Amino acid sequence: MIQVFHNANFRLMWGTKYVFLTISAAALTLALGSMVVNGFNLGIDFAGGTAVQIRFREAPRIEDLRSRLEAANLGDINIQRIGEREDNEVLIRVEQQRVKGGDGKSEGGEISQEILSTLRSPDDEITPEGIVDLNLATQTDLQRWLEERLAGDGSAAEAAESAAAAIVRARTERGGLFHDLSEVDAIPGIEPAVAARVREGARLAPFVLRGVEFVGPTAGKELIRNTAWAISLSVIGILVYVWFRFHRAIWGLAAILALVHDVAISAGAMSITGKEFSLPVVAALLTILGYSINDTIVIFDRIRENMRLFRDHDFEEVVNASINQTLSRSVLTSFTLFVAVTALFLYGGDKLNPLSFCMMIGVVVGAYSTVAVSATVLVLAHRYLGARHVKA
Repeated sequence: MIQVFHNANFRLMWGTKYVFLTISAAALTLALGSMVVNGFNLGIDFAGGTAVQIRFREAPRIEDLRSRLEAANLGDINIQRIGEREDNEVLIRVEQQRVKGGDGKSEGGEISQEILSTLRSPDDEITPEGIVDLNLATQTDLQRWLEERLAGDGSAAEAAESAAAAIVRARTERGGLFHDLSEVDAIPGIEPAVAARVREGARLAPFVLRGVEFVGPTAGKELIRNTAWAISLSVIGILVYVWFRFHRAIWGLAAILALVHDVAISAGAMSITGKEFSLPVVAALLTILGYSINDTIVIFDRIRENMRLFRDHDFEEVVNASINQTLSRSVLTSFTLFVAVTALFLYGGDKLNPLSFCMMIGVVVGAYSTVAVSATVLVLAHRYLGARHVKA
């Protein structure tokens, strides 16, 4: 087996443990302080509101979009690029502010239409008679328009149906829009004469709607409540499991303190950086709980084994030796997971950025807390409460 440390013998449970506790206390103070003062940048799942995903033919200027939307007085606006830069896609979020007696979904529909209307120029609002927009027209509209353009040809209906289906299929393959009318010539299944007719009588909208999502304020509050329940019940379940596994409540308490430490610091990092706190981030926090308790159980098992083998040794020495014996395993597993989530952070795109960032922080803090919090709590409990409360 690969070993990072051969015969490791670091003195981690003597004066160093107080350094660990100081660092953890400072990190927790910073994290909790930010959560109280700054709060979270709640995603639409929690805050409620409308999210509109739009793809542009040309690279959009974010500041220009922001100024136009703010001038429309839609409320708090958040605009971010998503996907690859060449995709020209943006996600526009408008937080829930206006409730007019209807449901959140109807209001979200109104806001999404206002966003689209605000971003369109006067020329985009009016389609001249006899002109079709290849980026906005449905297959039925395209087919009807082509039948009119091809009227007089022997097989106009059949050719129009085939060409309309090919155009819609090609548009979908191109991410929902055409960038240039010349692209019609390269669509398989369209005769050159038909393609020429299309180019003569078609135009292209500057952007297309890729998706709309709305969450009402009631749903947002319910999600916050469910998130709190999910994390709390997970922590309680882990406490009970560790308690029964090691037959002492203090072992479960030590593990839970480490988990609370990990989740609080990871959530605090989201608050400090202002990254979006959404449902995927909740999944990341629950994953951190599972990863951290797994590492803690490995070291706790080794401590229990060594307590039986070295009954005459000082408890701090036993804990210190146990940590050193499992140190290579902890470092390797943590490093492997850290590399994976770092790759996700760098190349996973904007949607996965908050999740992967939270995981990166959680992996590092989780590996640290196993030694700095859970093992340290056991040593202090043995010292101040006595062996009978710690003996497993």
